[in-house]
Amino acid sequence: MNVRSYKWGVAILLCVTIFFGWRSWVLFGQAVTADFIDKECKITERLFRDFPLQTAEDKKALAWRLEFLIGYYESRSNILAGSHLEQIVRRDYEQALTNALIAFRREATNDLGSDPRAWIQKYGK
Repeated sequence: MNVRSYKWGVAILLCVTIFFGWRSWVLFGQAVTADFIDKECKITERLFRDFPLQTAEDKKALAWRLEFLIGYYESRSNILAGSHLEQIVRRDYEQALTNALIAFRREATNDLGSDPRAWIQKYGK
């Protein structure tokens, strides 16, 4: 083999290594993002599961936490776009929202529907 063949071989191996390094970095970022969103969902669910919403301050705390979760998910979920992790995290996020609304309905006197933003607006102020 001549020197030119070795140069082509090295160039191809370098390109393959860079490609796999980039893909590893992207997948690592998606895994970390999914883990953070999952932890925020669990913290929100633990808040209303462990502490009953008996006072106005409890409802206000859950409304603030719910508002944070919605903002956090909307700002971070674009990193997961198109991946299988997006579906898993979305399911956990929607379950956390549903459970929070169930907790609000259980303790509140009036039903504001299934939009979490309406509950946040009523109890978050």
